[in-house]
Amino acid sequence: MFEVYQDKNGLFGLYKHHYEHTTLHITDIPRREIATQEFSPQLRAFSRAQYFDTKSALVENLLENARPPAGLFCSTAYYLDPNETKPTKRGLIGYDFVIDLDDDALAYADRYDFIDAMRKKTKAIVERFLKDLGFEEDLMLVDFSGNKGFHLTFDDEKYRDLDQSDRRQIIDYIIGNKLDRDILLVNNKLSHYGWNKQAVFFLESLLKDPSREHIEKYFTKNKVKKINSLLTDPAVIARLSAGSLVDFDTKVLKLAMMKEHRLNIKNVVDKKPTVDKHRIFRVPGSLHPKSGLPSVRLTKHHLNSTDAIIDEIMRIAGEDMVTVTIEEDVEIDFPRKTVFTEGTHTVPRYEALCILTKACKKHWI
Repeated sequence: MFEVYQDKNGLFGLYKHHYEHTTLHITDIPRREIATQEFSPQLRAFSRAQYFDTKSALVENLLENARPPAGLFCSTAYYLDPNETKPTKRGLIGYDFVIDLDDDALAYADRYDFIDAMRKKTKAIVERFLKDLGFEEDLMLVDFSGNKGFHLTFDDEKYRDLDQSDRRQIIDYIIGNKLDRDILLVNNKLSHYGWNKQAVFFLESLLKDPSREHIEKYFTKNKVKKINSLLTDPAVIARLSAGSLVDFDTKVLKLAMMKEHRLNIKNVVDKKPTVDKHRIFRVPGSLHPKSGLPSVRLTKHHLNSTDAIIDEIMRIAGEDMVTVTIEEDVEIDFPRKTVFTEGTHTVPRYEALCILTKACKKHWI
């Protein structure tokens, strides 16, 4: 007889099945602090400073209780003694360079549109800043958090010893903190050096899509017609290609450029995790209790395709068919918004996780 997943026990059953079959991505686990999050009101209960010498020992621990943990985390830092409760006494060896990108998923029509937007913003940070700063793409790890965003991690030894001052300067450069705008677009010329390069990226995006709808995102309404006319004039485009901005009001262009940066870069970067020595992050392969989706380890190539990311999330969560029973209608948003009516449904495992997560959110205890 097939199993029917229902209420909290059904959700816990889905969680245990997931951890029996998933791959947890944790490098050098004996040197990492492991933390688990309990199913509790507001999901605020954590058990920190746990130590495991192997991933198999960790998985065994996750499965030993009837109620699995709601979340699984590990430190970005490497310690001599991860089991020590006071971080300052653990013996810090080094810590990964991490950029944390978050946005409000509820501001989008559904999870697909959210992931599409975050993919593009994450890719923009890589293309527009990290490459220019000398970060090696082949050493970059890309993770979908399972809920609000993406993480970029460099866990290679060459980045572990960057001190807090270096990390703060890098992240401040990316978000444009204390940027002197007077150094931008000097003498009505484009430059491919430093922060001036952001004007090149901005104009390239406008030339790729000079529609009024796109231009309106960054320019005031009274400027849209003028900008559209300039960006569709072959003579202007030729002068732009030669690096000349004589056709543009550079003050207006700077304002639009900074607005684009604010919307697509600054607003999604949380600078604190980059400089925090003792930060913990959700383990790729583990489940997120707010969405029911797994945190997923991606490659740099996934940043070129939203569909590829969605497919990977489905694969990691499980695509086999399972049966769930719910006592009231439930709406999920992955990959698109779907309403499941009260009753029994046979659905892919990834949908079952989302359905029961949503159905149980108010009843963790």
